[in-house]
Amino acid sequence: MMELLYVCIGGFFGAIARFLMFNVFAKKERATLFVNVSGSFLLVLFMPYMTTDWQQLLIAIGFFGAYTTFSTFTLDAVQLAKTSKKEAALYVVRMLSYSAVAMLVAYMLDSMLRR
Repeated sequence: MMELLYVCIGGFFGAIARFLMFNVFAKKERATLFVNVSGSFLLVLFMPYMTTDWQQLLIAIGFFGAYTTFSTFTLDAVQLAKTSKKEAALYVVRMLSYSAVAMLVAYMLDSMLRR
């Protein structure tokens, strides 16, 4: 039961953080891009410090699970495709590549900090 509580608490704060980011950006697609890229970066950066099950449940699954979103990314891509297939394709490529680069940079930064 405590496991569920940790996920719920983390999810509560992750959803609020995501909502706040969506209010910062004028375009929804940019907000989704920022949230997913920053979430990828921060998750990889903080993962080595989440040494207990409750930390992983609270932060990795709860917070970042609610903060980042694949479903919104997919919905944005479909909506963009209705007006421009090229823009939709660029959005998908940007999201996947930027998120992968953010994860790689976070991993390298963590490796440098641990030396």
